[in-house]
Amino acid sequence: MTDQKAYSILSFLKEEIKYFQTKSKGVTFEQFVANKDLRKILNATLNELVLALVDLAGECLRKTERRVPTTYKEILLTTKEIVGDIAVKAAPLAKLRNETIHEYMNVNWKNIQFLRTKGLRIIKEYVSRAEGLLKN
Repeated sequence: MTDQKAYSILSFLKEEIKYFQTKSKGVTFEQFVANKDLRKILNATLNELVLALVDLAGECLRKTERRVPTTYKEILLTTKEIVGDIAVKAAPLAKLRNETIHEYMNVNWKNIQFLRTKGLRIIKEYVSRAEGLLKN
């Protein structure tokens, strides 16, 4: 893992987590449906969070000289030996990203809700574990 690239990804993830929290705070389904700009912001940020998490996972695999699989879910799952069980919890986030890019209103709202209530905690824990790996 090139430290510079990994730290850049870590910094980006932390920034995007705060941004998503700010933009999604208190948003209702009705607001989500009615406000196209807000909907695009939240959907795009969800997408960016997951892609950056996958990039971070790939960097963790490279640092430990492991093969990087081809699918987002496999990349996250393969880091289990490196970051622990949080990798298993993070893997389903790949599905959220895949569903969100197709912009199905009800599915996207469900995914936004999941990210707000559980997903961000998973990402934060994954980031913390990856930071620990960087220090070694």
